[in-house]
Amino acid sequence: GGSGGLAVAEKAAQFGKKVAIIESWKLGGTCVNNGCVPKKVMWYAANLAHAVDDAEDFGIAVQRGETDWNKLVSGRENYISNINNFWDGYVDDLKITHIQGFARFVDSKTVEVDGQRYSGEFIVIATGGKPIVPPVPGAELGITSDGFFQLQEQPGKVAIVGGGYIGVELAGVLQALGSQVTVVALEERVLEVFDPMLSEVLMAEMHKQGIELRMGFQVAGLARTEQGIALDAANGERIDGFDTVIWAVGRAPNTRDLNAQAAGIEMRTNGVIPTDEYQNTNVPGIYAIGDITGRTPLTPVAIAAGR
Repeated sequence: GGSGGLAVAEKAAQFGKKVAIIESWKLGGTCVNNGCVPKKVMWYAANLAHAVDDAEDFGIAVQRGETDWNKLVSGRENYISNINNFWDGYVDDLKITHIQGFARFVDSKTVEVDGQRYSGEFIVIATGGKPIVPPVPGAELGITSDGFFQLQEQPGKVAIVGGGYIGVELAGVLQALGSQVTVVALEERVLEVFDPMLSEVLMAEMHKQGIELRMGFQVAGLARTEQGIALDAANGERIDGFDTVIWAVGRAPNTRDLNAQAAGIEMRTNGVIPTDEYQNTNVPGIYAIGDITGRTPLTPVAIAAGR
């Protein structure tokens, strides 16, 4: 029921197929509920905060107070709820059956949801990804990007572990809204898989905005101290005093609980389901799309593949 699955369902219904969507949470998936859409709302708030900071240089007399976090979050959740309601209604309009629950394979043509079995000529796996929490001592003291969107109070002093695009986006948003942010990363530069020039310019800009960068820091564990939450490095170094730690170290395919072996579906050890260029798995009639295929984990990619 995320972006990829909805794209498949919509197209199939338009072609006259009988379609069911099985979703264990809310329609819209990560993008609508815990990703692009709520992130963009927070980004726009951060952008407005920067505009207020810059306004005086243009002769406009404004002054920024504290961010009303509750008002921001409440408005964001209302916005997302409207999108959820749209998808619920749109799915009904297209005569798509919406089944609430998590599907597990029984065989290559059948899945089971809460004891009820459903069969189909074609089955599309579009279960998306989930944030990775590294297996280190005290990992539970941190939250993921999912947890970020559940924060009811603005963090004061935040450590973000990870220098990829999720990590740097959250860092910029939180710093602009008034939090004190430190980005901690194993790599020597942020956005390591991008062009080095982008990393250099971005790191300089982050420094200008007041974000502290601790690069080459391998987090070996988290610990609760009198000052707050501490991050311990593999070399024995410790940085302390954070009230919030956010894990942004990547995402993993959400495929472990599908019982894919019952259908004979090939799955790699990292949970990726390999497909050909037309999204076929190794089993005829079963397709996989989106983040679980190991392709670029972005919403437009999943939508295009689904269509």
